[in-house]
Amino acid sequence: MKTILLYTALIFASTVQASNQDYWPTKEWKTKSLESAGIDKDKFNNLLNYIWDPKAKYKTDVFMIIKDGYIVYEGYGRGHHETKKHMFWSFSKSMTNILMGVAVKKGIVGMDDPVWKYYPEMKREKAKDVKLHHVLNMSSGLKYFEEHPANIVLSDAIYVHYSKPNWENVAENIVKREMKHRPGEQFNYGTHEPILAMGILKRAMNDKEAYNDFPWTELFDKLNMKSLVFEQDVAGTFIGGSGGWGTARDYAKLGLLMLNDGMWDGERILPEGWVKWSTKRISPALFNPKKEKKERRLNRESYGGYWWLNYKLPMNEMRPYPHAPEDLYQAMGFRGQTMGVIPSHNMIVLRMGSDGRKPKTKVKRDKMYKLLFESMGKNYNPKKLKRLGGEY
Repeated sequence: MKTILLYTALIFASTVQASNQDYWPTKEWKTKSLESAGIDKDKFNNLLNYIWDPKAKYKTDVFMIIKDGYIVYEGYGRGHHETKKHMFWSFSKSMTNILMGVAVKKGIVGMDDPVWKYYPEMKREKAKDVKLHHVLNMSSGLKYFEEHPANIVLSDAIYVHYSKPNWENVAENIVKREMKHRPGEQFNYGTHEPILAMGILKRAMNDKEAYNDFPWTELFDKLNMKSLVFEQDVAGTFIGGSGGWGTARDYAKLGLLMLNDGMWDGERILPEGWVKWSTKRISPALFNPKKEKKERRLNRESYGGYWWLNYKLPMNEMRPYPHAPEDLYQAMGFRGQTMGVIPSHNMIVLRMGSDGRKPKTKVKRDKMYKLLFESMGKNYNPKKLKRLGGEY
């Protein structure tokens, strides 16, 4: 076991929170009525009409609302049901955040560990200062285009998975990439960072069997997430950025774990303060944007440790989802996958689907939250939000 460094001890120092749960859905989820959650049925139908609109170009497969640990709404479409696995896409990134939190708690890795400790190729100019915490908040500085600014076909997200030089050992090829920024200087969303994180965990454990079992023995089995599949590359490294499959009911347990500060039925799964760190804006990586020609998304939304946040950034007029509370944080993925965790309402909103790439073919997440909170008698008026912004 490796000692957790001072950096980790400082940022994770916190008071243990009391659990919000009066039961744990380890065996099965319990249900309650919409009315028990303070939701007006008639107004809630406006949300359902939007989510399940048969004429819409977006397609919803699963929609769930969980309040105070109880399912108050659950619906399925297009042949999906509660035991059918759904591809997570980038939901997997937030799952990787939790797995790495477990590894930090167990002392397998430390947040201040230099990446070159596990990948000597990184012991070069600029790259030698990259530490694990940079990898966990998308600010390592490695050159990478999740979506290529000129043509989606040229995206590195495709290249690192499917090209002949890369697919056998994805993480090993990521560390050979050019450094574009100094670590911690620039946020750059990409699948490469969580893949590298899982590669670091693999090399830190140095035990193939224990590593292969780690997600199950240390997380999935404890929460009784029986449906989970987590893909690996040929070298045996978990594809931490997109390789997960499972049911909506199982994935929602990760949201409940986060809502309870990493506690599950009396056991601390995550380090104290991990949730707080994971849902905290990166500075200065988010606050000093580097312009890219034809870039698609750069510092328009705030980000933590593999979780999307709802804090306003200084260069923007208002927060990303103005019709939702500021403390909302989300796991999000390709084709409209969304899990919103809302601590102020002790609520989880989970939607899995099959959206297109163009705006008109996607569910608008802010509209989804607007309709939800209108059904709860809440009005987060965007006209009053321009000066809001959480501390980082």
